[in-house]
Amino acid sequence: MTLADMKENDCGIILYINSDCRIKRRLFDMGFVKGNEISCVRRNPMGSPIAFSVEGSVVAIRKPDAEKVGVVL
Repeated sequence: MTLADMKENDCGIILYINSDCRIKRRLFDMGFVKGNEISCVRRNPMGSPIAFSVEGSVVAIRKPDAEKVGVVL
């Protein structure tokens, strides 16, 4: 499962970020690190961007980037 598959109010644990993700370093800096808890706060009706709560901050990322981050609920 990826971040893009999460529904609003779902909570999970980050498992990985694909190595081909072009914003991998930026995601790490924002708290998207293996083992961190993450929850889906809001989904745009058009599908992108999607807002997530991680490390006490709310971060919105585009759906193609969310598809590169694996989670387990």
